[in-house]
Amino acid sequence: MPSLRLLPDLEESIRQIPGVRAVSVVTDAHAQPTEVHVLAAPGKPAKQVVRDVQSLAMAQFDIDLDHRIVSVVQIEDEPSAAGDVSTVIDSSEPGPAPAEEILEEIEAQARPMISEIGVRSTGSEIEVEVRLELDGATFVGIERGAAAASARPRLVAVATLSALDELLGLPAAVESSAVVDTGTHTVALVVITLSVPRLGAQSLAGSAMVRGDETDAVARAVLAAVNRRLG
Repeated sequence: MPSLRLLPDLEESIRQIPGVRAVSVVTDAHAQPTEVHVLAAPGKPAKQVVRDVQSLAMAQFDIDLDHRIVSVVQIEDEPSAAGDVSTVIDSSEPGPAPAEEILEEIEAQARPMISEIGVRSTGSEIEVEVRLELDGATFVGIERGAAAASARPRLVAVATLSALDELLGLPAAVESSAVVDTGTHTVALVVITLSVPRLGAQSLAGSAMVRGDETDAVARAVLAAVNRRLG
């Protein structure tokens, strides 16, 4: 699933921590970290790896990382005595894949994919239908509204969020949705509000680069906003 990675220097520095093999720092459009995925060798407690990452980010980059956005997966360096099979800790699907490939698989777990987006015009209104797929199941969201171009990003965001209703399991609403130019790039930005029991309203932001189709980018931005909740 597309995501922004705007802190390559931070990723490179984290890779220098002893035992760290691969790192992916997912950011929002303002280069603020939203997810930090670390693939490391065993031998050091995962909590200590998280603290090392937090300390490095603060000392070198003045970035205060919330420990809740840092996930650590540990994989053995050598085959175990039982056979030529690597042991993965805290990963549901271990495999002898290169470090970066394993990290990408971890980031994609339990996340729906866009299978189809349809936009139909009915005079002064349009109907947006978003279809998502996860584990062979299809989830559909439909939203109707004014045909004005300025209204389309919100309609797409609402339809996508509607398709996610069953997966989220919490009341959710689109707070804002827009497609903006950022110099040489165009980015879809979405803010979602979740109603969490005992915590109240929680805001989540997601972004996605426009790759020719703004409608697709808005839908991907919604998915980016709720990825950690779905994971």
